[in-house]
This record gives sequence, C-alpha cells and structure tokens, in this order.
Amino acid sequence: METPALVQLACDSAARVLATSMPPRLMPLPRIPVSAEKWIEERHVRLHGEAIYAIHAGHDAAWWAVVVQESNALEAGSVHLVELSEIRCEAPSSGRRG
Repeated sequence: METPALVQLACDSAARVLATSMPPRLMPLPRIPVSAEKWIEERHVRLHGEAIYAIHAGHDAAWWAVVVQESNALEAGSVHLVELSEIRCEAPSSGRRG
C-alpha cells in the first residue's frame, strides 16, 4: 500500500472514532421559523415552530431542536428534535419556503 493511501486510511479511521466518541455539539440558533413533517412511532406529525438549537453528532447526524407553535399531534410549547433533512425554513412574511 502506498503512503498516501495509508495516510488517508488512518485519517478516515480517526474521523470515525472521533465522531462516535465525542459528545454532540450544540449550537444556539436565532429562533428560525420552520415547518417539518416527521414520524413519531407510527404517527405522521406535521409541525410549525421555531428552531432554537442545532445538534450535530458526527458528519451524518444533525438535528434542530424545535419549539412547537402549531401541530396536528404535538402540544404547543413542547420541544422536539427534528432531523435536519425533515425541516423547511419559512420566510416570516410569505409563508413556507424550502
């Protein structure tokens, strides 16, 4: 095996170990209006709210903590973690946005 390949293999291995051993990183957000659709157990949930924190755990796992303002199944004021891929940011004056 060539030296660059060994170096890349070592870097990839170290990145995997660090991603699984380090605690999730928490970053405050400036209250971003969002909407989302997610599954909670066997229930399809729609919600509108404000994202207040971003949580990242490794390169493949990211969520936003969302304070629910309106939902078909969740209480207003409750906080839920929503995968980043399920979130849509909303423009404050014109409704939904992707």
